[in-house]
Amino acid sequence: MTESTIAYCGLDCATCPAHLAWKNDDDKLRKKQAAEWGSPDYPITAEEINCVGCKVDAEPKFKFCAACGVKSCASERGVETCAHCDDYGCDTLEGWLQQAGDELRQKLEKMRAAL
Repeated sequence: MTESTIAYCGLDCATCPAHLAWKNDDDKLRKKQAAEWGSPDYPITAEEINCVGCKVDAEPKFKFCAACGVKSCASERGVETCAHCDDYGCDTLEGWLQQAGDELRQKLEKMRAAL
């Protein structure tokens, strides 16, 4: 991981089950998360529950993180997190936050207020 384990979107990779499964080579956690995160519309296999972190220039990346629009945007802009972006609150971030919930929004807001 990089110095910060906080992903561009505000998630903490250090506590993410996909990162922990990769870091600890934990098949039990992989199976548990695949069952929790997967659905008939978005199937996830235990083998896909692996992630080194979105800010690391290495593999593996969890399939949704690898294709994440927030990650792509923030990386291209060279910001530490979305909280550090001049366009904070853009449609890309808002789309993600609508799925992620209020806790993540509050975390980003707190980070932004501390800048």
